[in-house]
Amino acid sequence: MTKLFKQFAILSACGNSRRICAGISLLLFTAALAFAQSSPLIMYHADNLEVARKRGTLILTGNVHFVHDSVAFRTQRASWNRNSETVECGGGFLFTHPSGFVRARNGSYQRKSEIAIASGEVSAGDSAGNYLMTGQYLKYDRKEDIVTIPMSPRLYQYEKQKDGSVDTVTISSRSLIFDKKNSFAQAYQDVKLTQKDLVVTCDTGYFNRKDNWLSMKGHPTCDMKNYHLTGDSIFLVLDETGKMLKSALVIRNAHGIQNEAPKRGNPGNVTEAFGDTLYCEFKKGKIERLYVNLNAKGFFYETDLKDYRNLMDGDRLDLYFKKGRMDRAVVSGKAQSTYFYVKKDRTVSGKNEATGDTIHILFDAQKNAVKSLRLMGRKTNASGRYIDLEKANRIKENAKRDSLAKLDSLSKNEPNAKKSSIKADSAEVKKAVNDGKLRNLFRRKNKAKQAEEAAKTGETAKTEEAQ
Repeated sequence: MTKLFKQFAILSACGNSRRICAGISLLLFTAALAFAQSSPLIMYHADNLEVARKRGTLILTGNVHFVHDSVAFRTQRASWNRNSETVECGGGFLFTHPSGFVRARNGSYQRKSEIAIASGEVSAGDSAGNYLMTGQYLKYDRKEDIVTIPMSPRLYQYEKQKDGSVDTVTISSRSLIFDKKNSFAQAYQDVKLTQKDLVVTCDTGYFNRKDNWLSMKGHPTCDMKNYHLTGDSIFLVLDETGKMLKSALVIRNAHGIQNEAPKRGNPGNVTEAFGDTLYCEFKKGKIERLYVNLNAKGFFYETDLKDYRNLMDGDRLDLYFKKGRMDRAVVSGKAQSTYFYVKKDRTVSGKNEATGDTIHILFDAQKNAVKSLRLMGRKTNASGRYIDLEKANRIKENAKRDSLAKLDSLSKNEPNAKKSSIKADSAEVKKAVNDGKLRNLFRRKNKAKQAEEAAKTGETAKTEEAQ
């Protein structure tokens, strides 16, 4: 090998590196065969070559091209460590293999472990154009066919449609691991997956594109057009095409919301369900069944009557839908329900309250109203009552009218009342004045009388003294 490095040095000193490039490649290839190495790392081209004998490295610059088995990589500057059989690349890095590529500003390749590392504006994709990954750092294990992106990853999966459009699944997170063989992605922290109307967020997510399922935990949420799901963990299954939601399972603190927009002059409606476990099935993007177990609660209402919420409460709740609208419901285990009756003019006439072991509710999807209630009781006696809200409203209206009538009468009599009060006040004033004059007159008369009596008393006393 020392002789080989001397040959490299002599060739490098010649100055015209372009003409000796083929000779260098041939020497490297011959040396590799001489050492009987399996799957040798071969340099095909370089404009310039520098040899560091003590370190056992080669410095290659200008259109550097390496090949190992079926992989190849190109760069503008490379350092080849013969002992570790590692190539460090800078000034651009393009790594290609039969199933795809990796492109970045910098990169490295380890022959023994068959691991490629790329950094700086990294992008990686497959040769068929079915996926693309981006990030700031990437590690590709060629043996296992696994890609790891620990910094700002984005994964795009493309599916071409018959009409020529492309359906895209996008996954973003803080770190990402993608198993290409099994089409399995693991995403961690601030995870977000989008596909058409489907938007999923969580702290940790697993996406199996091969079998079309998603598993999420850590504050997961799932939004799909008219539906919203939350809980401690969510498991989603897509249909065979991988485009539409087939089923959803929510475990612990489950909450589901279904919104239907107004149609054909009818108001929209909202259905919500709560419980420990929630499971729902979909068909062609429409909900077909919703099941809630343990502490099950649900309510539904029409968007123009938000204050009138029809309630369902029990140990278990089963809701069945037709074309997205409620068809029937079964409330089981200490069941309770409250339903409001709405007239054609959109006024609420009354409400029905029912209790029992099980309550069966049948809906009229066209009128969006309850057709019938059937109560069953064993442990809990079945009972129901109707509350006439129109009567209560009439009493309120009558009371309101009475109070308004009183106010009107008071306002009409107010001028006369003022006049009479003014007259009364003037009369009282006059009376008070007259009373004052009389009192003064009586006071003057009393004083005069007292003076006369005093004078008489004095004269009598003088007469008695004279005698």
